[in-house]
Amino acid sequence: MTREIPRSWQLLMVGPGIDRITPDLRDKLVRLFDLLPATNSITIETDAGYVTASRDWPSDRMEEAAAIVDAIATAPGVSGVSLPKGA
Repeated sequence: MTREIPRSWQLLMVGPGIDRITPDLRDKLVRLFDLLPATNSITIETDAGYVTASRDWPSDRMEEAAAIVDAIATAPGVSGVSLPKGA
Protein backbone atom coordinates (compact mmCIF):
# COMPACT_ATOMS: atom_id res chain seq x y z
CA MET A 1 0.00 0.00 0.00
CA THR A 2 1.38 3.40 -1.00
CA ARG A 3 1.63 5.92 1.81
CA GLU A 4 -0.11 9.21 1.03
CA ILE A 5 2.20 12.22 1.37
CA PRO A 6 0.52 15.19 3.07
CA ARG A 7 0.35 18.15 0.67
CA SER A 8 -0.65 21.76 1.15
CA TRP A 9 -2.46 21.63 -2.21
CA GLN A 10 -4.89 19.39 -4.02
CA LEU A 11 -5.16 18.47 -7.68
CA LEU A 12 -7.71 20.47 -9.67
CA MET A 13 -8.79 19.10 -13.07
CA VAL A 14 -11.24 20.63 -15.53
CA GLY A 15 -12.24 19.92 -19.10
CA PRO A 16 -14.49 17.77 -21.24
CA GLY A 17 -12.10 14.78 -21.13
CA ILE A 18 -12.14 14.51 -17.34
CA ASP A 19 -13.79 11.08 -17.40
CA ARG A 20 -10.70 9.72 -19.19
CA ILE A 21 -8.49 10.48 -16.18
CA THR A 22 -8.19 7.25 -14.22
CA PRO A 23 -7.06 7.09 -10.59
CA ASP A 24 -3.65 5.91 -11.85
CA LEU A 25 -3.34 8.91 -14.19
CA ARG A 26 -4.43 11.21 -11.35
CA ASP A 27 -1.65 9.80 -9.15
CA LYS A 28 0.85 10.32 -11.96
CA LEU A 29 -0.24 13.96 -12.35
CA VAL A 30 0.17 14.56 -8.62
CA ARG A 31 3.65 13.04 -8.78
CA LEU A 32 4.56 15.21 -11.79
CA PHE A 33 3.56 18.34 -9.87
CA ASP A 34 5.68 17.13 -6.93
CA LEU A 35 8.69 16.61 -9.22
CA LEU A 36 8.17 19.85 -11.19
CA PRO A 37 7.27 22.50 -8.58
CA ALA A 38 7.62 25.38 -11.07
CA THR A 39 4.95 23.87 -13.35
CA ASN A 40 1.67 25.78 -13.09
CA SER A 41 -0.56 23.54 -15.19
CA ILE A 42 -0.55 20.46 -17.39
CA THR A 43 -2.89 19.98 -20.33
CA ILE A 44 -3.78 16.47 -21.46
CA GLU A 45 -5.47 15.82 -24.79
CA THR A 46 -7.90 12.89 -24.74
CA ASP A 47 -10.26 11.38 -27.29
CA ALA A 48 -13.06 13.20 -25.42
CA GLY A 49 -11.32 16.59 -25.33
CA TYR A 50 -8.72 18.29 -23.16
CA VAL A 51 -8.17 18.18 -19.42
CA THR A 52 -6.24 20.91 -17.64
CA ALA A 53 -4.67 19.93 -14.33
CA SER A 54 -3.28 22.40 -11.79
CA ARG A 55 -2.67 22.79 -8.09
CA ASP A 56 -5.37 24.30 -5.90
CA TRP A 57 -4.58 25.76 -2.49
CA PRO A 58 -7.00 26.69 0.28
CA SER A 59 -7.78 30.43 0.26
CA ASP A 60 -6.25 30.95 3.71
CA ARG A 61 -2.90 29.79 2.37
CA MET A 62 -3.05 32.33 -0.46
CA GLU A 63 -3.96 35.08 2.03
CA GLU A 64 -0.99 34.11 4.20
CA ALA A 65 1.31 34.17 1.16
CA ALA A 66 0.04 37.63 0.16
CA ALA A 67 0.67 38.92 3.69
CA ILE A 68 4.24 37.58 3.62
CA VAL A 69 4.89 39.22 0.23
CA ASP A 70 3.52 42.51 1.59
CA ALA A 71 5.79 42.24 4.66
CA ILE A 72 8.83 41.64 2.47
CA ALA A 73 7.89 44.48 0.09
CA THR A 74 7.57 46.98 2.94
CA ALA A 75 10.75 45.96 4.78
CA PRO A 76 13.37 48.69 5.18
CA GLY A 77 15.68 48.81 2.18
CA VAL A 78 13.45 46.67 -0.05
CA SER A 79 12.19 48.40 -3.18
CA GLY A 80 10.26 45.52 -4.78
CA VAL A 81 9.38 41.84 -4.84
CA SER A 82 9.07 39.70 -7.98
CA LEU A 83 7.43 36.29 -8.03
CA PRO A 84 7.37 33.90 -10.99
CA LYS A 85 4.24 34.21 -13.13
CA GLY A 86 1.49 32.08 -11.66
CA ALA A 87 2.99 32.10 -8.18
